[in-house]
Amino acid sequence: MSSNFHFLTNSLLAVICAVMGTSFLSIHIPKKEGLKSYRISLKVLSGAYFALSLLTIAVLTFNLADNSREHFTFIGIFISSTQALLFTFTLITLINPSFVKLRNVLKHLVPYLIFIALYITSSSIYDDPKIISLEFATQNLDNPTIWVRVLFLAYFTFQLIYCTILFLREAKKYDEELLDYFSEVVQLKMKWVRIAFFSALIIGITAMVSNFFPKQFDWIITFLFAIFYFGFAQEYIKYNKVFSIVEPAINAPALETQHIHIRTSRSDWEYFKQNILSNKQYLVQGITIEEIANNLKIGRTTLSNLINREEGVNFNTWINRLRIEDAKNLMIDNPDFTILQISELVGYTEQANFSRQFKQITGESPLVWRKKSAS
Repeated sequence: MSSNFHFLTNSLLAVICAVMGTSFLSIHIPKKEGLKSYRISLKVLSGAYFALSLLTIAVLTFNLADNSREHFTFIGIFISSTQALLFTFTLITLINPSFVKLRNVLKHLVPYLIFIALYITSSSIYDDPKIISLEFATQNLDNPTIWVRVLFLAYFTFQLIYCTILFLREAKKYDEELLDYFSEVVQLKMKWVRIAFFSALIIGITAMVSNFFPKQFDWIITFLFAIFYFGFAQEYIKYNKVFSIVEPAINAPALETQHIHIRTSRSDWEYFKQNILSNKQYLVQGITIEEIANNLKIGRTTLSNLINREEGVNFNTWINRLRIEDAKNLMIDNPDFTILQISELVGYTEQANFSRQFKQITGESPLVWRKKSAS
């Protein structure tokens, strides 16, 4: 039974990787400078998907899967490590297009070249013993090739930790950029990117740990891989649509050239703030800091710095505070208005987001607050 599952899941993985690899090459990407890294990543991913598909087909065709379980093989660690690096870089590309530079790539390739050179040299001189149990590994500790594999496994463990820290740092930076630009960011946070990263991390670790478990359960790991690769490809292909919206936020330095930065004081901010409040620009649905800055005829970064310095919060938080204050007044003055009407009047496109922001700022839901204020 397990052999049937093994064949079916591997066949599924091979087909999915072949189809998705083709999809990566066939989609049209706008010729935008900010999408350059994304276009490159699509080609890299396509090659990786095709390679995995061919490898899976070879395993099925030539029956390369060995029934004896071998632990931490060099090729196994190499594949897991390169996949970790590939997914980390491709996902960071989505939230920071300028991250993937030749210098960064070369820096991460150097350890691979060193380990490959060490492994080839050592295995050609001392051979590469087959480790099917930990006891067998301790018996071969005098073999330098075993130590190369152990060191590579240690490096892979370090790499997983490093990649996680690196991804979380870039994800936090991305969130901050959104909050400093958009009045609403719920639809732009790309939660799937975080889900994809941690899914890949969990599956990768599980795949390595599974080497120490009976082989009849391998089909479960293969099935998880098939689901992950399919879902990841589907979401990755959609990215260019999201990028067209978030581009001004994550490429601010390159885009902001039309305004000269000026030195501003507290009195300047009071003037700009009064202008924003009197015109109620913060009630416009989907308003961005760029649009308000253009109305004030100052630079977007200048306005952002003013809000951060004088109000002590980012643009998104400040706009939401202003909206919620207006919402409270509307609920008091217009008891017949529904929560949906209130949320639309103060600039929210979704009632759920309004309720979430209202509770975050006041500590109570709009309905509870309204009842208390009425009594």
